[in-house]
Amino acid sequence: MQLPKHLKIAAGCTGAAIFGILFGWVIFPTILKSQLKKEMALSKKTDVRKMWEKIPFALDFKVYLFNYTNAEDVQKGALPIVKEVGPFYFEEWKEKVDIEDQDDTDTINYKKLDTFHFRSDLSGPGLTGEEVVVLPHIFMMSVATVVSREKPAMLSMLGKGLNGIFDGPSDIFIRVKVLDLLFRGVVINCARTEFAPKAVCTALKKEAAESLIFEPNNQYRFSLFGMRNGTVDKHVISVKRGIKNVMDVGKVVAIDGMTEQEKWSGKCNEYEGTDGTVFPPFLTEFDRLESFSGDLCRSFKPWYQKKTSYRGIKTNRYIANIGDLANDPDLQCYCDAPDKCPERGLMDLTKCVGAPMYASMPHFYDSDPELLNNVKGLNPDVNEHEIVIDFEPITGTPLVAKQRVQFNIRLLKTDKIELFKDLPEVVVPIFWIEEGLALNKTFVNMLKHQLFLPKRIVGVIRWLLVAFGLLGLLACLVFHFKDHIMRFAVSPDSATVTKVNPEDHEEKEISIVGRTITEPPKVEI
Repeated sequence: MQLPKHLKIAAGCTGAAIFGILFGWVIFPTILKSQLKKEMALSKKTDVRKMWEKIPFALDFKVYLFNYTNAEDVQKGALPIVKEVGPFYFEEWKEKVDIEDQDDTDTINYKKLDTFHFRSDLSGPGLTGEEVVVLPHIFMMSVATVVSREKPAMLSMLGKGLNGIFDGPSDIFIRVKVLDLLFRGVVINCARTEFAPKAVCTALKKEAAESLIFEPNNQYRFSLFGMRNGTVDKHVISVKRGIKNVMDVGKVVAIDGMTEQEKWSGKCNEYEGTDGTVFPPFLTEFDRLESFSGDLCRSFKPWYQKKTSYRGIKTNRYIANIGDLANDPDLQCYCDAPDKCPERGLMDLTKCVGAPMYASMPHFYDSDPELLNNVKGLNPDVNEHEIVIDFEPITGTPLVAKQRVQFNIRLLKTDKIELFKDLPEVVVPIFWIEEGLALNKTFVNMLKHQLFLPKRIVGVIRWLLVAFGLLGLLACLVFHFKDHIMRFAVSPDSATVTKVNPEDHEEKEISIVGRTITEPPKVEI
């Protein structure tokens, strides 16, 4: 038996609606997820791998220094007054070299190569990098602090050695050009022949070889970032490629062949999270991200804050901080002992960088208020000093990132060195950096066209199919049952009808002036 035409149309509309539902909400998401799993893995065929190996654009690297305006008073015990100078803007180009794939473990080994280029045009107004700033002598203070902790009996000799190396300084402050401190290097005169300076320089050459540049005539140079610029990092990092399980992509599994650090205690020695340059896809607001920072020798676990958007793309914002090591059981293993943790918002980096530096948020944001009270001139601001990362949740791509950290030092007070005997024992800021990115229009459009445009098209098509199918089905059903609908509309039960019945015919008497007749009179013509 052949179906009527309208029933065939109804069947087609039903099929269209079912297909729209299956394709739009089941098939396409499954295909997209499967494709993303392949594309987000660090296999040699993917675009993500190429960008991971060499980021095709420069990151923002901004440095802010603290200039001490009352150095003479601090030398006598006063609390410091500082003024922020910056930003000094550098382009940071990141590349991974000496790359080796390990197919059996689904891992990849590499070394880092970072290159910095100064941009005065993008720095603060009028800043050239040749400005002279006054701040605590990081090298002098670091050496004295390490010796006071490990070999306090050697402090007197160290004082004589520092006096010779730095040509009889009048205080513990250094007056230095910004680019010299950051990259070009500050001269340490190790050409002295006196016993104490010579002994100090011998120890430096042995213990601090990785952080110093050695020049002819026993001249050493010290800088904050000079050793990193254009130099291949010696450490070999091993991360998961994510080919077998995309949710493991970028996860750090070993450094220099060691699956754990040997700097801290317990769980803090574990490598948790990715290398910070790639993250797993399919993020939700309930996921806790993890990344390992080699510069700070620890893992960070940013937490979800809110929904945001960037250039028309919906993102999830995550934030992070240094933490309260003393009161957070998960972070106490970064301390020598739970009762020896630094103030809230501080992390002692001595075991990590080999110098008694403390990491914090810029301007001591989200830190112990006492830190802020001990230094005048700081103004913490959530918008300027918070760690913020905006992720596109489907691909796990960071569209905007601002990683901020401040480096501080605790002034050492000791009677065994003349220059140190009156100093206030407070933690003071030296500089802070902001390493950030904001994907430009080209890469945002690439993401839109490769991911969101197909999603949007499928989204429109699926609703059109469902709407067309349901409306078509409804129209065919109306057409098929139109007779029943009409009968229902006119049936006695379908409406209230007033029935008019004629009265029964009865003969009525008609009175005509004095007589009664039962019929009307006949009229003859």
